[in-house]
Amino acid sequence: MSKYNESLVHQLIQVTKKYLSAFSEFTQDIPLERYHYVLILVEQNQEKLTQKALAEMLQVDKSFMVNMINYLTENGFVYRKINTEDRREHLIKLTDKAKKMIPSINQFIKELNSKAFYSLPDEKIKTFFDIIEILQNNLNLINNHEIILDYQRLKS
Repeated sequence: MSKYNESLVHQLIQVTKKYLSAFSEFTQDIPLERYHYVLILVEQNQEKLTQKALAEMLQVDKSFMVNMINYLTENGFVYRKINTEDRREHLIKLTDKAKKMIPSINQFIKELNSKAFYSLPDEKIKTFFDIIEILQNNLNLINNHEIILDYQRLKS
């Protein structure tokens, strides 16, 4: 079977597993097993993200988001702060421990992306991201049913 005729999911899962495995190697000295990218998003949004906004951004359901934030809280990377503008909302704030780790995480992402895109011209990298965006938009039109991946299981 030609790789152009096989299920797209197979290729995407293979790339995801390899990327996450390499990322795990890069970040082995950071005392955090998963959800590194959440810290980056919180930092990029000046710690003004609510749990709900973060869940929407990551396209995960509320209970998964709660578990994610609980994990990061238990490991000393984030804490919840009641939003003074709307007391029903919780803002996600970074601890000093997380703030110290973010430059390293950003550097690991940059290095890993550089290795992943090695030998590809900028034009092809741009095309890759354009295609990913098109695929997401096309698939959003088909079905809004959310599937949550267990990233820990993908590591094995």
